[in-house]
Order: sequence, then structure tokens, then C-alpha cells
Amino acid sequence: MKRLSGKAGKSTARRPSTALGSTSWSLYLDFCGDERQVPSTDTVSFGRCGDLVIDDNPYMHRVVGRFRHSDGIWWLENHSKRQVLEVRDCSGPSMMTIAPGLSCAVLMGDFTVSFAAGPTTYQVSGSLESFEWDLDLLGEGGIESTETLDWGRVELNEDQRRLLLVLTEQYLLNPGQLDAPMVSNRMAAQRLGWPITKFNRKLDHLCEKVQRAGVPGLHGELGGNAMDRRRRLVQHALTVPLVTVDDLSSSGDLNEEPDSGPVSAAEVEGVGL
Repeated sequence: MKRLSGKAGKSTARRPSTALGSTSWSLYLDFCGDERQVPSTDTVSFGRCGDLVIDDNPYMHRVVGRFRHSDGIWWLENHSKRQVLEVRDCSGPSMMTIAPGLSCAVLMGDFTVSFAAGPTTYQVSGSLESFEWDLDLLGEGGIESTETLDWGRVELNEDQRRLLLVLTEQYLLNPGQLDAPMVSNRMAAQRLGWPITKFNRKLDHLCEKVQRAGVPGLHGELGGNAMDRRRRLVQHALTVPLVTVDDLSSSGDLNEEPDSGPVSAAEVEGVGL
């Protein structure tokens, strides 16, 4: 989540596929590295004095908005008197605006919520885990789509594509060195400009999605085997392929050189792969 200066955000909405998984999706929120996982049994507010404290800006309401879960859907309520909430889908061009006193269903896998308080605009990032998996696997047509799925091949959103490119870059550039040590999770997160918690969560989601497309051995218990599962993901991404060396030329937003040192089990601990 970011705090922006004077630049208003947009918002987008997309109808989810309900064919797969539970509708009791966990909600993830992130503001400037303050990450929250909210189960469907809880609510979470944000603002100057909310559960998620945004800023002590005197122009901001004590509670700007609140997320709540009802009837299998997450809702966003605007609790402010004057501030409009703009919700944007990170994977599409649509948007929705929530006026003060109103609420709206959140039907997006990854989204941002933007609002202004005085001269400053704030942005909170969010995602719904199971919704993202279902939509990524089946596409926007859901289970009723007539498209035939390829085994082990999934459509990547931008975050997933960048994550895979960081993990596979050294092997794409040096095809004969597939036994080289993998880049560490911490260095990969640094290159993406993400907190390590966000990297671990995105990696966990990607492994779950690829396994649901038919590839075994990508999701399981925490601990020492996490590195093997991560290498299995990289091997599959190179074999299918999910990313190619041509993708590297279009990803000019990757930062420093990858860490060439070995990866310890401690560095992948906490990743539910």
C-alpha cells in the first residue's frame, strides 16, 4: 500500500467465477508495508483511528471505510462524510466509486482503494486469495467457458509474471546452468520492490494456482521442502514455458542483480508452498 501525493486513483470491478473454491475468501490488505490478513469472520476499518491506521492527517476522518464479509462476499463501506472511495481492479481497466454513506461489493482478485484527505491522496492495496486462484485458473469465462485448458499452463497476471521472471532469470539467460543456486526469496523480493511478506504470499498463490492446473508437488507443508517446491515451480515455468527470455526484455522494472549465493531453508520458512 502506498501513500500518494495529490494523485487520485481509479477503481475497477470484475465479476468473479464462483465455480471453484469457497466463497469465504480471506482478505489481504497492505498499506505502506503494514499487512493484514482478515478472515471472513472479522471486519477491518481504516482511517486516522481505524484498525488500519493510515495517517494522523487532520483532514482525514477517524474511520474512512470498513471491509465486512456478508453472504459470501466482501463489502467495502464508506464511513466518511465527504471523501469518495475509488476502487480499481489491478488486472483490468474498470473502476467503481463509493460515495459517502454507501457500500459496494468487492468483486476483484487484486485491487486498490484510493481516497483524498486534504491535499494528499492515499492508496490501500488489497487481494482476495481464493478469488484470485479461481479467476486465474479458469479465466473470466469461469467454468462455463468453452476454452480448453492446457495442462500446467496458466494465465499470469503482471505480479506473477514479474515474480517468475525474477526466479527464472539466471536460467533463461544461461540455459546450460540449471543446477545453479536459486536466487533467495529476500533478494527476489528486494528486486521486485516488495516486502518479504508480500513476496511469500504471492509465491504461495502462484504455486497453488499451478498445482490446481495439474502440476503436482507445488503446495504442502512449511519447512525444508519449500525450496524443492520452489525449484519445481521454476523447472515447470521453464519447460512449458510460462516465461521466456523474450519476456526479460519487456521487464525493465526489475532492479538489482540477483543474489548468486545459495539459499538456506531459513529463507523460505514461512512460505506455505
